[in-house]
Amino acid sequence: MKVKAILVLVVALCVAADKPKVDAKKELKSLQGTWEMVGLEVNGETVPEKKLAGTTMTIRGDKYIVKVKDTTHETRLEIDPTKDPKAIDMYFPNGTELPKLSKGIYELDGDTLKVCRHQTPGEDRPTQIGSSPNTNLFVVTWKRKKK
Repeated sequence: MKVKAILVLVVALCVAADKPKVDAKKELKSLQGTWEMVGLEVNGETVPEKKLAGTTMTIRGDKYIVKVKDTTHETRLEIDPTKDPKAIDMYFPNGTELPKLSKGIYELDGDTLKVCRHQTPGEDRPTQIGSSPNTNLFVVTWKRKKK
């Protein structure tokens, strides 16, 4: 009987330990597609909508690809939807060196995605969505592009 109880406990722990990976995969799958930038706040200042026009972001697999006019920026991302707030890590290419890590947070509400992080990699993860003067934080709001 003890062996059976221990076996049940081990299986339950394995399933519980694997759950965050499953949740992250499911959440990442829900982020796939193309998004349009509809809002940007930097250091507490709202960027005018006309400056955002035409800026898109595509999530394909673990790639976060932003296109601004004729320029494309690609990073690798990892998410952890089990954190509160949800965590997003973005790895920026850095030549032949290891990628630079930018720790952020995100909020997904239907077809609206908000990402908050520092403007430069290497800073601590923000604790809430928002920015204020002299924080070096920005919040970008994306709206899922209609097919």
